[in-house]
Amino acid sequence: MYIIALDIGGTNIRAAIADDSGKLLEVVKEKTLRHDKEIFITQVKGIITQLDLSKYDPIAISIGVPGRVRQNGYIDELPNIGINNIDLVGALTKTFKLPVSVRNDAEMAAFAEAALGVGKNLNSTYFVTISTGIGGCLIVDRVIKNPSPEIGHTLVPYRGKFYELEKIASGDGVINLAALNKIYYSNAQAFFKDVTYNVPYALKIFNEWLDLITDFFTFVHEAFTPDVIAVTGGVLKSKKLFWDKLLERVPNAKIEIAHFSEDAGLVGAASYGFKLFAAK
Repeated sequence: MYIIALDIGGTNIRAAIADDSGKLLEVVKEKTLRHDKEIFITQVKGIITQLDLSKYDPIAISIGVPGRVRQNGYIDELPNIGINNIDLVGALTKTFKLPVSVRNDAEMAAFAEAALGVGKNLNSTYFVTISTGIGGCLIVDRVIKNPSPEIGHTLVPYRGKFYELEKIASGDGVINLAALNKIYYSNAQAFFKDVTYNVPYALKIFNEWLDLITDFFTFVHEAFTPDVIAVTGGVLKSKKLFWDKLLERVPNAKIEIAHFSEDAGLVGAASYGFKLFAAK
């Protein structure tokens, strides 16, 4: 039995054919096209057709997206892609004649980690992704709990003003954080490179960023008391600079790097899709 799984992010779209054990048999990847709803929908259809659908005869399409999604799968907004009011379920059902599920991408990745990853043998898992944006989701007894559909948009104080957490603490956000201090970088890689070389102004911003991240993980631990916090995302490419510091700062929480890394969204979408559609 096979399913089409998609992990749609602000940076990349990944699509896969997966079997009911969570194994990814084919994976294709493209840069996400932003700021145009019709182009976005066309891209999603196109990346699905790159998979060998005739060979696997999938039972459904299961998708994780970086935004606010209603219970029926209608997407209200994809902030990091710059589009809103997207009936992706309707568009894909019409084209591929398959049932379609759309959920928040952090929920899908969280489901992967809870069902098959670092939370496999535990009661509760809180999943965090820090990449283009910040997302999170709590899973209890393999049931998706959604206390904050887009926790990255939580308002946090910084120097007398309030900002969305991901706008100043995600992979892209750290660039904004630097800019608020009149220090300018083209990307996070350049920033973390300066941190590696102990550039004083970069270290100053880095310590403020680490404070924001510490406060976030402390909040997650105290608010949801998960058995484990599973972490993934592009910012982990620089984990040697901050990971040990983060663990020291939040000593009572069990924080681990997610088992599936970049595949968490795809594996979760597949696993959730089978849970939803395999018995139908």
